[in-house]
Amino acid sequence: MAFVTSFLGAEFWIANYPMRGRSSPAANGFPFGTLVALSISVGALAALGWQVWQFTAPLLAPPAVPQFPRAVRIEPLPRPTSSPSARATQRESLPTTGTPPAFPPGSRGRVIEPIGLAIRSEPSADGAYQGGIGVGETVTVLEYSADGRWQRVRRELNGQEGWVRAGNLGPVEGAAVASAPPSAPPRVESPPKSTPSPVRPAGETRLAPGVRGRVIEPRGLALRATPEREGAYIGGLPMDEVVTVLEYSADGRWQRIRRQNGQEGWVRAGNLAQE
Repeated sequence: MAFVTSFLGAEFWIANYPMRGRSSPAANGFPFGTLVALSISVGALAALGWQVWQFTAPLLAPPAVPQFPRAVRIEPLPRPTSSPSARATQRESLPTTGTPPAFPPGSRGRVIEPIGLAIRSEPSADGAYQGGIGVGETVTVLEYSADGRWQRVRRELNGQEGWVRAGNLGPVEGAAVASAPPSAPPRVESPPKSTPSPVRPAGETRLAPGVRGRVIEPRGLALRATPEREGAYIGGLPMDEVVTVLEYSADGRWQRIRRQNGQEGWVRAGNLAQE
C-alpha cells in the first residue's frame, strides 16, 4: 500500500511541476508530465493486480481428485454340503414307489435324526401334530404311504401310533439279522408275517384280570382315563411298580389297573410281568 501511495504522489508532483527557464513550443503544446504520470499509474495498478492474482489464484482452483487404492474383491465362502437344505434334498430324493428294503412293515428301527421326529395324524406335513419321538427311541414300522415318503410307526414307549418322515430310522442293536459269510455284508431278515408284533422285554406275559403285575417298561407307563392314546393323562407308573389288573379293552391293547394307592386307570397292555 505504501508503494502505491508513493507512485501516486510522484504522479501528482510531476503533473504540477512548473516549467521554469527556457520555454519551448513543444512544452507549451503537449502535456508531457501528465503522460508520464498516467504511465506510472497504469504500471503500478498492473503490478498490484498481478500480486493480488498470485495470492487468490490458488484459492479459486478446484481441489484435486482424491485417489483411492483399488478395491479387492472377496470371493464368497463355499456353502457347506451338510446344510439343512441339502438334507432336505436328500430326503426328497427317496423313491416314490415301493417299500425301502431296510425296514419293511413289522420291523423295528431306532430314530437317528438328531432333533427327533414329529408324529402326525396323516402322511403329510399338513397332518395334525400329535407329539414327538426323541433320538435313540425304538419304534415298530407298521406301513408306508403310497409315495414311500412316510412311515406309520408304533412307539414302544407308550404304544402311540402315527406317521413320521421315512429315512430317519437306523438298525436296533440285537435285532434279528440273517447270517452271512464274513466277506458278505449283513442282511436284514424280515420277521414272519404271522408274528408282526415287536419284541418285548423278557418276562412279559398276558396277565388275567385279578392278577398282580410289575411294570417292566424302563421308562414307565402313562396312566389314562380311557383306553385310547387320546385319553386324558391322569398319572404315571414308574418301572417296577406293582399293580393289579382289573380288565382289558375290547381290542386287547389296553389294561385297566389299580395301583397300591387305589388309583385306577388304563395303560398299554404288554408292559407288565407277573409278580
